[in-house]
Amino acid sequence: MGIIFISFALLELGAQRNTYSPYSRYGMGEISRKGFEKSRAMGGVGLGFQDNNYINYLNPASYAAHDTLSFLFSFGMRANNTTYETKSQLESSANMQMDHLALGFPITKWWKTAFGVVPFSSVGYSVLESGFLDNDDVINYLYDGYGGINQLFLGTAFNLTDGLSIGANFSYLFGTLDIIKSVRFPLNQTYAIPEIVRKTIVHDFIYHFGIQYKRDFSEKYSATIGIVYDLKTGINAENRIIKSNHFHGTAAAVNDSTIIYSEFIIEDTTIAGEIMVPARYGLGFSFMYENKLLLGIDFYNQDWSQSSFFDQKEPLTNSNSIHAGLEFTPDPEAFRGYWKKIHYRMGGYYENSYLKLGGEQLKDYGISFGVGLPFRNTKTSFNLACELGQRGTLDNNLIKENYVIVSFSVTLHDFWFYKRKFD
Repeated sequence: MGIIFISFALLELGAQRNTYSPYSRYGMGEISRKGFEKSRAMGGVGLGFQDNNYINYLNPASYAAHDTLSFLFSFGMRANNTTYETKSQLESSANMQMDHLALGFPITKWWKTAFGVVPFSSVGYSVLESGFLDNDDVINYLYDGYGGINQLFLGTAFNLTDGLSIGANFSYLFGTLDIIKSVRFPLNQTYAIPEIVRKTIVHDFIYHFGIQYKRDFSEKYSATIGIVYDLKTGINAENRIIKSNHFHGTAAAVNDSTIIYSEFIIEDTTIAGEIMVPARYGLGFSFMYENKLLLGIDFYNQDWSQSSFFDQKEPLTNSNSIHAGLEFTPDPEAFRGYWKKIHYRMGGYYENSYLKLGGEQLKDYGISFGVGLPFRNTKTSFNLACELGQRGTLDNNLIKENYVIVSFSVTLHDFWFYKRKFD
């Protein structure tokens, strides 16, 4: 319980401003990158991965590959630096947040499970637009957003036959997205400051299913195909709207019975509704040679054009992406030469994102690389991933984002229900 409490606390701290992208204003915000560091270093690929020492929640069917006596614990952090560019301005930002916390362990020889907590999406931006009133007073329009949605998942997987496994992740989404619009009059302190706050509070389940089939062609070669499918889900949510006027100064007593407050609430209403999240499917393939070379490629598709947010449409469209990567280990069984046991990884990705602004569908593409560093004489490992990418464009007065994301994690391995004997 202590681990779960710490993970929630870290996510709450990180959810305040995990991004500074104006694009996070739309839809469910900026969708967090999926997969842990092994997958990220390989371009986000992982639907066809089976690894007995890695929690791969991209495809829940992969849990079936975990060792019967293995207990896995993975904890990761992520830092990113992003440059935002328009035709006339250049800004940059950086932040660091919790990436994930996950556990994996067996129930029986044919039934495995995993659970954890990861970010799902985030909102974070601050935009200032200035103008003048008829009397030449300066007026500033401020648009701010912050918050995030987190994902608590419980996964399970079963071995059906030799090489065939199925699995499912049952995920609970929770969090708050705050969108704030306000007006400021920097040269006149007597004007009231109007403000509108929209709080979207999310609390519901989504469901993710997967299947994998592995075929060994010889002692050296094997291939795995993986398929995932997310159900179309109407997520229960609340939309709270607070309209208010703010006055300069503090609360003051006019007489013994009347107090004038600096904030005057005009409206405070809460509406229950739902956010319609469309179905999503993915297809992946991996190829393994002698436990030294691993190749993988994945494809995803999700049509957001029919989604709705409290019966309101957003500028969203059909999203699809392709990911590819490789991992090379010189000699995973080497007794000497630590560098021979290091996992070297690289990959790339290209995504047509779910945002379409100014008639332009935003693209997100980049390359990635990283390493997996095993601890000596154990199955515990340290994983590092670096992603270099670009999102958006300068066309149609949009914003181009160039980003660097560095993430790292520790995967601890121990034995599950293993009785040690001492002489």
